[in-house]
Amino acid sequence: MAREGGITILKGTDLKYLLIDSLRSYSDDVQFISGKNPYLFNINKKPVYILIKNLHDSGKGRGNRNECRIQIQKSSNLLPAKNSGKPLLIFGYSDKHNTLTAWNPFMYLPRINGKKVVSLYSRFSLQEKTIKQGIAEYVDKRGQRIISFKPEYLGLYLENFQSMHQSDEKALLKLIQKSEEVDETEEQEAKFSIESQKFTVTHKKFKRDISFRRIIYEAYNHRCAICGIQLELVEAAHIVPHADEKGNDDPQNGVCLCSLHHTAYDKGLIYFDEQYKVLLNEAKMDYLQKIKKDGGFLKFTKLQEEKLFLPTSKVFYPSKEYIKVANKIRGILNE
Repeated sequence: MAREGGITILKGTDLKYLLIDSLRSYSDDVQFISGKNPYLFNINKKPVYILIKNLHDSGKGRGNRNECRIQIQKSSNLLPAKNSGKPLLIFGYSDKHNTLTAWNPFMYLPRINGKKVVSLYSRFSLQEKTIKQGIAEYVDKRGQRIISFKPEYLGLYLENFQSMHQSDEKALLKLIQKSEEVDETEEQEAKFSIESQKFTVTHKKFKRDISFRRIIYEAYNHRCAICGIQLELVEAAHIVPHADEKGNDDPQNGVCLCSLHHTAYDKGLIYFDEQYKVLLNEAKMDYLQKIKKDGGFLKFTKLQEEKLFLPTSKVFYPSKEYIKVANKIRGILNE
């Protein structure tokens, strides 16, 4: 595992899965569209580019040990995102603290790709404070409000970044408190004001069609297509989620999975290819190992077969086109 100054250095693929997992804890309506850092996402139907780097110390020649930074190299890869008209938001990730730091885009965007290297600075003490509070703020010498928060609040930040960078820490703490009061059991949007700033919290949990569930259960004989278990532990899983424009209740967009494999599939830990082979997402597993969440790996891999158990009738076989789309939006294709 690569480390720099005592801080774990996650590679680009690891950081992509950090973003995907963080956003899907906020809303079902999250799609990974494309890109290799910056990444293009849709969240609640709103497109946004995200550039993410590992936070590290400020380097030689700068004597403040509390100072940390990320560095952004000039790259043609940044131009489409910067010129797209869509938000381009930049984050620093600290593995040691498991925090994300965000700088005000209206202050850094003019500099991005103008110089060979652009450095964005923060403070290690800000990360320490975030661990205790969930969110914290630091105002630099230019008056820029730099915000650090736990990854679970990434979706909240994406929906409210303009207001958040105009709010003090007291208002930000009220915001996360109110966001946790919004009911996540159904699709819900809440709008409210805190100290003259307007905020939105949108949780989307898509309802499952009863007839879709019945058809999938019967087609697979109430058995998980990956491990074969019944025991009333199975669920009708969508291959392409409802959030995607191709997501629907077509039986060929469904597969019967036990609750464990359904969750593992939705989180991109496992997937299946167009030949219906069940595969472990090695890139996601490598990421989980780095953040020390790989416990039970061997037991888990023993709970699955090498190929999907398919329905008797080919009418209900998973569509290969749906499989291809699903692997892309879960960030599995083009690793």
